[in-house]
Amino acid sequence: MAAVAILALTDILEESAVDGTVTMDDVRRVAKAVLAARGPLGEHYALWEDGCDSAFSLRRIEQQRTDFLGRIITRPFSDCFDDKNSGIERKHLPQFFAAVRMIIGEEPFDLLRNRANKAAERHRTEDGLVSWPDFYAEDDVRAVFEEVLVTMARSFRRFEPRKDWFLIIMNSSPSSVSTASNAFIPKRPEDKVMREFSEAHMVRLFQALFASCRPDTFSAERKAAFMEKWGSEPEKVFGPLFVNLAELAQ
Repeated sequence: MAAVAILALTDILEESAVDGTVTMDDVRRVAKAVLAARGPLGEHYALWEDGCDSAFSLRRIEQQRTDFLGRIITRPFSDCFDDKNSGIERKHLPQFFAAVRMIIGEEPFDLLRNRANKAAERHRTEDGLVSWPDFYAEDDVRAVFEEVLVTMARSFRRFEPRKDWFLIIMNSSPSSVSTASNAFIPKRPEDKVMREFSEAHMVRLFQALFASCRPDTFSAERKAAFMEKWGSEPEKVFGPLFVNLAELAQ
């Protein structure tokens, strides 16, 4: 913006010069005119201002995105947040993450989170932001996501009791709000989350979450690598879950 203003000022002064000379009064008059510019120059300033504002807003938002494991897990169903008819909202994420953490276990979950954090650092650009396409494409990020899905699928082998447990977690809400390390205020009844996350919502979420694990998505090479790592065919790991989800959707 400074460069555009200086060049504009220089061009105008050059046109106003007599034998290559301008008076200080002319310089001040032209400078005031440039600073109060309207029309194309003013529009140019406005566009740059909007661009800077957008860049700073993006950077501020990106700096708040520190739950990289959470981003890996939610990516498959993130489109649901923009679909009002899906019934899956961002407010459900804390309970969903709590359920996933309990399924995986504290220590394994922390190890996966550390791997996700390190992957994010490997893909930071010069401006300090994360290159998300490169992050999601990394082999270890894919491996982290696969480990989450395999652990969850195996946990849901006893589908009915695990399903009931999952819905209880998704519909639970703390009965009080913490205001300090040792101070709590009870929630009003109207502020507590009602039982709104249904079996239909669970089916929709899980079908999106496990979409990359359907049998027809495995190439021969990927299937062989999966069997070598997990000691079982993908159909045996994920097949029962898909069958149960299909029955639940009816």
